[in-house]
Amino acid sequence: MVDASIEGPALLVAFNVRFLREVLDVIKTPNVALETTTDTSPGVIRPVGAQEGQGDFLHVIMPMHLGS
Repeated sequence: MVDASIEGPALLVAFNVRFLREVLDVIKTPNVALETTTDTSPGVIRPVGAQEGQGDFLHVIMPMHLGS
């Protein structure tokens, strides 16, 4: 569980926790933005409130297929 501020319609999406953990270990800001549009679209992770020179970091992560 993580605290989140969500904008837009509800969306059920799953990401591999190992890949999420890897990017969160690299980002040094206390907050990140995870942006996606559909459950099958890539998610974009960016640091929020990054210091100068670190704000251009961008990480793309593919969602997992949840099956029906």
